[in-house]
Amino acid sequence: MAAKPSPRSLDRLLAGGTLVTGQGRQGAALGFRDGRVAWIGDPDAAPPAGEVIDVSGKLVLPGAVDPHAHFRTFSSHIDALADTVRSAAHGGVTTLVGYATGEEGESMAATLDRVREEGEGGCVADFSLHAWIFEDFKYISGIPEAVARGVTSFKVMMGYRKRGWGRCVPDDYTYAAMETAARCGGIVLVHAENGLVVDYLENQAVAAGADGAEFLRRGRPPQVEAEAVARSIHLAGMTGCPLYIVHLTCKESLAETRRARAEGRNVVVESCPQYLLLTEAEVDRLGSLAKVAPPLRAADHLGILWEGVRDGSIDAVGSDHASYTAAQKREKPFLDAPYGVPGTELLLPLLYSEGAAKGRISLERVVQIVSENPARVLGLYPRKGALLVGSDADAVVIDPKAKTTVRAAEQHTKSDYSPYEGWELSGRIELSLVRGEVVVRDGQLAQRPGYGRFIPRKGAAGRAALLAGFPGAGGR
Repeated sequence: MAAKPSPRSLDRLLAGGTLVTGQGRQGAALGFRDGRVAWIGDPDAAPPAGEVIDVSGKLVLPGAVDPHAHFRTFSSHIDALADTVRSAAHGGVTTLVGYATGEEGESMAATLDRVREEGEGGCVADFSLHAWIFEDFKYISGIPEAVARGVTSFKVMMGYRKRGWGRCVPDDYTYAAMETAARCGGIVLVHAENGLVVDYLENQAVAAGADGAEFLRRGRPPQVEAEAVARSIHLAGMTGCPLYIVHLTCKESLAETRRARAEGRNVVVESCPQYLLLTEAEVDRLGSLAKVAPPLRAADHLGILWEGVRDGSIDAVGSDHASYTAAQKREKPFLDAPYGVPGTELLLPLLYSEGAAKGRISLERVVQIVSENPARVLGLYPRKGALLVGSDADAVVIDPKAKTTVRAAEQHTKSDYSPYEGWELSGRIELSLVRGEVVVRDGQLAQRPGYGRFIPRKGAAGRAALLAGFPGAGGR
């Protein structure tokens, strides 16, 4: 993997650390020039550098790519895009892919232009965007314009009919979005829950007096997720569209995606730390602060999801960052409280600590699920998600011997609570670098707002990008 030393000087050199990729680890120095990786090899043979950062005893990973984050765009989320990216960078996320939601009457292109401008004016790290799909054929016809703007992923919500336009997209519109995206080289992301059945079950739960975790158990059981996963797989297969299942939570859904992949279907599977680490008992403990959708599941699902992460049935882990203050979450009765928890800042720290450090998965697998694979399936690789010569110089340095304690008051989101409050985590993020520049150093922001760039994509091949034979793929 060592690269031939460059005759030109470097802007910055990370020396003395252990470079970790999805394929292995080695003692190697990394040299950056003009925002790209320019040199990899023995630090003693490195070209001269403007700055040498000693990372002896530390782990050097490709910057994380969070493929799933929400921010305030015609919603009540407390974090704007710039706030979300700032929080992400403190946790080692160097590229955030977030949802650009519009309002009725605004075209897809107008939404994307507006959100991109907002992000480029205030973000400290790089970002890309997913477009939102609404039940409007004219809006869906804007997909080619979105692709021309470098946005090649499109989100369909299935689970929230009571919450209005764009929150429970009917199957005909979903089919049209998949058909159009497939023609344009795009991918469709699906929040898979049968929203019509959810409505019926929730009404029954309310009539029975259910509240809290019991309301979620009755109203959003695993079967309504698994049914929607299966239906999405069939619709995607009919159209030839790559499919990305977001925040998969349960063994029933995993069985559906495993079956589809055994048949050769192009299905990407994502889960989230909350579904790997938290159970429905947290809803009993925290109330609406732990209200997410799909909901946290019974404990027997967690081990099966970790097995899916280990064996490759789950390709990526995203945060599903959805920020509110505790007051926002608690100001209404549980049944009407908003869904979502903050999480992008803890995505990599949790997977390192609770995954690699505790032996559930290898550190190499952590790199695959939070860096390489999200970048590959969404069309960002190898610019993002890798530390190869020519890649963007996005890196995160972890001190594996340090311990950190999760404190919401010390996080960098505007959300003021965390379901992981008080957890002691192994490892500490020491540095986050984006395009060769230090963005976060020892927990302190070191870069100006507006440094972050929008990262356009030419296509999104989905899981095909992980299979042997695809350019740059390694069969994961």
